[in-house]
Amino acid sequence: MKTFITAFLLMLGFQSLDAQDGNFVETNGVKIYYETHGEGEPLLLLHGFSLSHKAWDSWIDDLSHEFMVITPDLRGHGNSTNPSKEFTHELSAQDIYGLLDALKIDKVKAIGQSTGAMTLTHMATMDSTRISSMILVSGTTMFPLEARKIMETVTYERWKGHMEPHQPRGEEQIRILVNQFRNFAKTYNDMNFTSPYLATITCPTLIIHGDRDDFFPVDIPISFYKSIPNSYLWIVPNDGHIPIGIYGRNSIWSDVFYKVLIEFFNGTWD
Repeated sequence: MKTFITAFLLMLGFQSLDAQDGNFVETNGVKIYYETHGEGEPLLLLHGFSLSHKAWDSWIDDLSHEFMVITPDLRGHGNSTNPSKEFTHELSAQDIYGLLDALKIDKVKAIGQSTGAMTLTHMATMDSTRISSMILVSGTTMFPLEARKIMETVTYERWKGHMEPHQPRGEEQIRILVNQFRNFAKTYNDMNFTSPYLATITCPTLIIHGDRDDFFPVDIPISFYKSIPNSYLWIVPNDGHIPIGIYGRNSIWSDVFYKVLIEFFNGTWD
């Protein structure tokens, strides 16, 4: 009996420690949920639209040996709130800067995929000095016709399967996010980065893009590369909008990506 009680108390202790990994910061009219893992220089990971911090789970163990990894849920996603039900990538950037301010973090390295990359693009053009280096995966400067056509056709029924593990508030939360995504098809001012604007980004930037991306054709990452002064470009062959196994590490490029990000963030590239 004593052994059982001891084991039970230990289990409760571990659950308590796990619970302490997640926290909220109130900023910009929302509550942003975030987790931190490891110690060292901060590395911010921003997920794509319709996902959550859980999308990065397969990377946490390795990255937390190198960095203090910060994985927030973007506004309205996962455990984060969004009372206004408004989502723009500019607002998302303001949220994340509010999170960093609350954590008293002046400068970060960062990786973002799709909406995460678009959020980082806004952040870097707002204040490039706060991002020491960043990796943009499947980002864009604007929404081309190809993307708008896909956005218009997204439905709750099509997306609920991959969203349910990420959205704890269930159907209502998923439907709100689906509607926000569909509204992107009718917006033109949120993602509208011209070359002179992108040229203000001073931090080293690695641009990664699949050559079969259905949303954003390869001329978009090429325009990123040509516009951002200190940038590098990796076009991944035969890969789509979620390239290099960025979620799940299930690609032949996943191990290569890990080696690349460590080398890139170590600042050894000229």
